[in-house]
Amino acid sequence: MAISECEPRIGVMGGSFNPIHFGHLRVARDVKQRLNLDRMLLMPASQSPLKAQHSVPVVHRVAMLDLALKAFPELELDCREIYRAGPSFTVDSLCELRDEVGKEARLYFILGDDCLSTLHLWRQWRDLTTYANIIVTKRPGQFPLPTKEVLQWLTETETDLDAVEPMTNGGLARIECALVDVSSTELREALTIDGGLKQMIPSAVIEYINDHQLYR
Repeated sequence: MAISECEPRIGVMGGSFNPIHFGHLRVARDVKQRLNLDRMLLMPASQSPLKAQHSVPVVHRVAMLDLALKAFPELELDCREIYRAGPSFTVDSLCELRDEVGKEARLYFILGDDCLSTLHLWRQWRDLTTYANIIVTKRPGQFPLPTKEVLQWLTETETDLDAVEPMTNGGLARIECALVDVSSTELREALTIDGGLKQMIPSAVIEYINDHQLYR
């Protein structure tokens, strides 16, 4: 559904952010600039349904995010999944956000292409576009192909970025962003071995990790 230019344009990036790193931050910033968004929300999961218990409690993950965003003031922290009991289902968050901003706001959910291979395991994954557009960003590396069901859905839903920009919801497009060739898993391993990769993690977050002896 397309609307006029006066309606708010809001991006949402979810994740564990365990820990937050420049890959997350630069992609969020690039998407905000490319789509000329009014707001870009980083939404940490309390407990990701497809992951085991997170290695660091959510209070620390949120604190690190808050510190990182001081250097990226164009990005915002959204803690709705932290305050909601139970597993953090994206479809619930987008539904809640849609109710808050109204039916005419343009919502864009940012999804790394590494997530497409497990998308069929997400709760009500087909309904994501009921509440928002999906913007797929490239992640470094090679990942398993999505299931046939997801591939068919992608074929039916995907369009070009210019077509998705004026839509309130219902579209899916891919976007090229700054690539940072590192994952949170690799960073956790590096932090265990040598105290961290300062070029990949904001210095304030490194300091917080050291002060609280995280990932040891």
